[in-house]
Amino acid sequence: MNPATPDSEDPAIDRAASGDVFSARSWMIAMLEVEAALVHALARHGVIDNAAAEHIAACCNVELIEPGLSEAAFAVAANPADALLRRLGDVVAARDEDAANYVHWGASHQDLVDTATVLRLRVALCLIQADLDRLLAVLSQRADQHRHSAQIGRAGLRHALPITFGLKVAGWIDGLLRHQQRLQELRPRLLVAQIGGAAGTLAGLGDAALPVAGSFAAMLDLALPDLPWQTQHDRFAEVATTLGLLIGSLGRMAHDIALLMQDEVAELALPVLTMQAHPAVPAACAIALAAAQQGPALVAVMLAGLQQEHERGLQVAQSELDTLHRIVRFTSAALAQMLQLASTMTVDAERMRRNLDLTQGRIMAEPVLLALARKMGTLPATELVWQACQEAAGGGEPLRHVLDRQRAVTSRLTPLELDRLLDPAAYTGQSASFVERVLQSRLQQRERQAVADRTDLPEVASALSHCHYEIDGAADAPWLVLSNALGTSLDIWMPQMPDLLPHFRVLRYDTRGHGQSAMGEGPASIGQLGEDVIALMDYLGIARANFCGLSLGGMTGLWLAAHHPARIERMVVSNAAPLLGPSSLWDSWIELVRQRRIAAIMPLVIERWFTDDFRRHAVLQVNAVRAMLLSTSESGFIAACTAIRDMDLRDSLVSIHVPTLVIGCKRDKVTAPAQTRRMAEHIAGSTYLELNAAHLPNWEVAQRFNADLVSFLRRVS
Repeated sequence: MNPATPDSEDPAIDRAASGDVFSARSWMIAMLEVEAALVHALARHGVIDNAAAEHIAACCNVELIEPGLSEAAFAVAANPADALLRRLGDVVAARDEDAANYVHWGASHQDLVDTATVLRLRVALCLIQADLDRLLAVLSQRADQHRHSAQIGRAGLRHALPITFGLKVAGWIDGLLRHQQRLQELRPRLLVAQIGGAAGTLAGLGDAALPVAGSFAAMLDLALPDLPWQTQHDRFAEVATTLGLLIGSLGRMAHDIALLMQDEVAELALPVLTMQAHPAVPAACAIALAAAQQGPALVAVMLAGLQQEHERGLQVAQSELDTLHRIVRFTSAALAQMLQLASTMTVDAERMRRNLDLTQGRIMAEPVLLALARKMGTLPATELVWQACQEAAGGGEPLRHVLDRQRAVTSRLTPLELDRLLDPAAYTGQSASFVERVLQSRLQQRERQAVADRTDLPEVASALSHCHYEIDGAADAPWLVLSNALGTSLDIWMPQMPDLLPHFRVLRYDTRGHGQSAMGEGPASIGQLGEDVIALMDYLGIARANFCGLSLGGMTGLWLAAHHPARIERMVVSNAAPLLGPSSLWDSWIELVRQRRIAAIMPLVIERWFTDDFRRHAVLQVNAVRAMLLSTSESGFIAACTAIRDMDLRDSLVSIHVPTLVIGCKRDKVTAPAQTRRMAEHIAGSTYLELNAAHLPNWEVAQRFNADLVSFLRRVS
């Protein structure tokens, strides 16, 4: 694959495609994530020692690898894994020569590329599905609004019978719903790890092969397939064909819209400011049509790539993966443009009505014919109406005038009956019913998906649908995720932002039930809160990030480092503990909040969070935190208390190998310094820092907190 190759031959498509899911840097991050998961799995099952794994994992940092691996060198490599692994080996060797011997132990380069491709596709499909859902929402509003707006139906580009504009839009929705379902159905088949070694036997790992493979897949949140699939790329081909179908439907929609925007039709239009003086076709339509025209050839390349030889193909999968990349980019571009167009275009219902009259009633020949056929027979009625249409067309007069001169018509149909039969709006058939059926199908599909999300990963639906977040900082800076404390919002990090923004791209989010994030479905748990973070990172295309959590956020970080180590670069855990009791304390808080609301526990909480001196001399800051607590929903506060009460992460601490800074405070009444020191002792290689503050040192001693936070996160292992 050639990650740095231009994405398409159409620059407009590249500009329209969103995100950098397949940029060279994103590929490096994904492959380093795979490599880190591999060495952690090898160490977990005794294939390599923990020290070697920690050295290698610490070097799986794009900030260390990228400076010595130019994008050009990465692009021209026969296999992107070759250049990256050579660079990784050099970086590890500089740290520990013995550890460098275990870089990529037991796996093949194709294992690395294929699994990294799966990780990138997981992010890409998440973004595509989110855009598709937004497009369906906009189109559903259009279909509902115009379910009775009569419009000419067209067959062979000529006027046919009346329809409604709502029916036309429902036709677009109907196809997109099937693609949405296909995308969801292929995910279990796609999201599997590839690890097979040179010939797909994992012989080099001996008896540890299957345990290592299982841990490797689990660390990446992937399933373990029944056997390696290095020459069975039907999974990638399925993604390509499904996206090809989606591109085709978007192209068809764009074609319809472009034709309806023609000057002589003018049933749809764009706001004046978005159009050129004399546009041949709206730019959005042109981009979607370009993608649709190139898509079939690209899908054919993917299907041809299924021809692989034995256990390792003769050809490198360069063209296959580059093609897959282009298909994803085309889909992203077409979706983004159709979403913008559907949201901004105006519908001219009056122009639609005038266009219905362009043939002066001849499009309404069918209802007149059927009415006459019941009274005089089909053949005579057909002949009569056909001749009337010919006469009307030849004389350039309305069909009604010709029919009024026909004794055979006026003797059988009254003027009122003719008025009704010749009214296009009265002859749209089941258009409104079909629109309703499609809209109901969309609602049912969303409900089915919601049930599936709650059954499989309830946190994913919650994080994407209910999570409020904010992103600040330079787009090319390393990611830093900040997770708030119990009873606070993302504003708890305001004292840190001035010092963090020069160095990081900061993602702050409100924990579910806090701030502006809704509570979501089901009971809360620390695992659920951790999966919310992973789902949000996936949604935003963040493969790996630094993480800092305060109190409840720190507990979330502990769970993440234990269960998703490949997603965390470095971690700071402030004023948290793996077990925080007694349970009776949390039960009493829960009951008090249920009966008397959060205000009832306010004095106790503020006393535990801040020292007496700070409460006396920093009234404005304390009041700001108090306001966050009061704005927290009772259900969110109770759910978080329940999650902390039921949490026990003590056994997970020994499995954490992410570089970690643990911050404790001498005067903390919630997580005593003895607890935080003991926790740090059980996290291998962690750094411990103790500050002179209570439970929220990021407010009480903000300057010192910020300096230590930035210093640790910017430290190169």
